[in-house]
Amino acid sequence: MTTRKQLIIATTVIVAIGITAWLFLPGSPIGKHIFVRTKPPARPQLFRYASLTSLDLFRYLCTTSGLRPSPGGDLLLQDGNMAHLSLQRNLQEEVRAFMEKRKVPYAVFVAIEPKTGRVLASVAHSSLSPEWENRAPFSGYPMASLFKVVTAAAAFQTGKANALTPIHFRGGATSESPSRWGRPGRGGDAAIPLCNAMAHSVNPAFGRLAEDCLDPATLSATARQFGFGTYPFGGNFIAMAELPTPTTDGELMRMAAGLDHKVRISPFQVAMIFAALGNGGTMPTPSLVDAIQGPGGKELYRMKPAPLAAMTSPHVAAELLRAMSQTVASGTAKTAFRDAKGRRYHQAIPVAGKTGSIVGFEPRGHYNWFAGVAPANDPQIAFVALTINGDMLRLRAPQLGRAALDIFFANKR
Repeated sequence: MTTRKQLIIATTVIVAIGITAWLFLPGSPIGKHIFVRTKPPARPQLFRYASLTSLDLFRYLCTTSGLRPSPGGDLLLQDGNMAHLSLQRNLQEEVRAFMEKRKVPYAVFVAIEPKTGRVLASVAHSSLSPEWENRAPFSGYPMASLFKVVTAAAAFQTGKANALTPIHFRGGATSESPSRWGRPGRGGDAAIPLCNAMAHSVNPAFGRLAEDCLDPATLSATARQFGFGTYPFGGNFIAMAELPTPTTDGELMRMAAGLDHKVRISPFQVAMIFAALGNGGTMPTPSLVDAIQGPGGKELYRMKPAPLAAMTSPHVAAELLRAMSQTVASGTAKTAFRDAKGRRYHQAIPVAGKTGSIVGFEPRGHYNWFAGVAPANDPQIAFVALTINGDMLRLRAPQLGRAALDIFFANKR
């Protein structure tokens, strides 16, 4: 009897061991769950650092880790290695503090180093909806008058205009009705050089420029060069810049003037467009990681600047910067770049930029943009500021841009 009991017990133990072993094999229900967890990340395979590009790491960090580095500006990767980020700690922290102090409902600031593509800052703040901050730099918003830069680029590429070309138009600077903008040569025209129209964001002038020098196909082709209708950074983690097709002259003129609410773009892409303008028309590959080190301090990766795409020619890029050179000195951003005594911003740091404003609904509010490069004659920073205010004006984009430039250049001294 004892032998029989021992046999039963032994058999039971063997069966139990067999079932347990089967359950924990990699292909079994339990084993599959457990063993998959121990595999290295599949996007990208971070252990192959020699084969990674800065764009690979940029995509990876934007889709998995977000942009929340440690106070020291580093980020511990999933495989235990340390990424030294390009984000400038002082710029990140002081811009965020400035946003918080002004209690702005929604605000975004992004800065890029034009010659390298290094992301210097990516900051978002909301006093109403903190969860909005996570995707704010990569979400799409109405582009407003920033689109005038695309319109001017299209006209420059045709050879029919330059920064000093006089534009004849009718109507007030902020008019939104193409039917009132008239046609040249019919009397009552005003004439303004294109650079002045850009500085003061004169809607009728850009509407007339589009009808006189462009057509929907030409404007759309230039917009595609600027990254509209594509995912220029790979993947869909950054909203695609949207551009509807105008079917009438009025729709073309409104789009060219930046009045079409359907023209949408992310702050990050705007910053990259201005980085391209500051880099002779070539958009650099965006990079968040300067270097990666292993636990023992061995350098596994070092960022190497590389071009992403030829957005426009060096001549057109230079002409666009020339066209935007008066926005800060005498145009729509003038107030933010003067002190209490009316004195202009640092004479040694010329800023080429463009403003834009429009009412939007996601989130609801008054949208205000300011994008540019500085110094305009040797760009070290390309930037974009977006603020969204309610009925109470908490912060305008040129004010945010001015504060960020003060911080950036103070840290470089």
